[in-house]
Amino acid sequence: MAAVLCLTVQGFTQFPLGSNALTIRSIRVHGNETTKAHIILREMTTRVGDTLDLDVLQYDKDRIYSLGLFNRVEIDYSAAGSDADLIVRVHERWYLYPFPVLGFKYRDPRNLYYGLGLIHSNFRGRNEKLMFSFALGFDRWISLVYQNPKLTADDDIYFRASLVSARVQNLSPDRGLYRQKNNGGHVTIGKRFGHFSLARFSAGYEGWSVSDEVAGGTLTPGGRDVFGTLGFDYTYDSRDVREYSMRGSLLFLSATKFGFGESYVDFFRYRFSSSVFLPVLDGASVGARAHGEFSAGGPVPRYRYVYFGYGERIRGYFKRVLEGENIVGGNIELRLPILSPRYYQFPYSPLPEF
Repeated sequence: MAAVLCLTVQGFTQFPLGSNALTIRSIRVHGNETTKAHIILREMTTRVGDTLDLDVLQYDKDRIYSLGLFNRVEIDYSAAGSDADLIVRVHERWYLYPFPVLGFKYRDPRNLYYGLGLIHSNFRGRNEKLMFSFALGFDRWISLVYQNPKLTADDDIYFRASLVSARVQNLSPDRGLYRQKNNGGHVTIGKRFGHFSLARFSAGYEGWSVSDEVAGGTLTPGGRDVFGTLGFDYTYDSRDVREYSMRGSLLFLSATKFGFGESYVDFFRYRFSSSVFLPVLDGASVGARAHGEFSAGGPVPRYRYVYFGYGERIRGYFKRVLEGENIVGGNIELRLPILSPRYYQFPYSPLPEF
């Protein structure tokens, strides 16, 4: 007699497992009308032949959801004797849509920029990202990005290419606003190892010019730096839900060389970021992070400075801006779940993906 179990995930019922361990006999994916099955299965740590473990299945569910491709993910199983057949059910999102580009820089409404973008978040059903965007106003740019996390069904090769042309205004704490132009392109290729590790090599070209009123804005006489870049980075990511991580860890290490004798630019940049999320009592989690960027070699041009006060902020000093060639920071926090996921269905909706 077969028994059916659903995970204890928002609105589902858990039935007793019984005393005998079950062995995974098969894993099937349902609901993936666009997404290839191997894109989903590669996120699961559970494999055919493993012993059924509800905690691991919950972790796998979170990892699939973190792909950002689905509105809803469910994992069920049917058992017969000592074997279990897993069923992964997904509800796909809408993947191709325009989006507005709108904001103001440095928390000043007078620094308004606006534009439009178009993204396909699941191109060819392979979790490929294809994005175009442009902006006008205080900052102006146009960019094109293509990213493929898995070139074919039989490999784990990562590929990314990007082109950008930007005309922006930067704010220096000691020099005020200054104009900056940037044109460049980068190509990255890498390989994923197992479920959590990704190693990548990148090469690129960058051209920078800074307005005359900023002394030392570029290193090359004439006010324009043009140089190549070459870099390597490694990522280890075992987080459950990436948007709201409650367990797992994230480690990022990188080293990049800027300039190879074709200009006055000639320095290295090293980066690290390490985060850990530890579950504690009553569903809460403790999260801690340490990060840093360090430069070595020749002088660092102003457009490659690092900052506190923009992307990275110091709690309690959100409006204070610090700049320099190196940066180190850290934080620790207690994460408390407030609302669990809720799903709403509109039976007469012409677009069920929404």
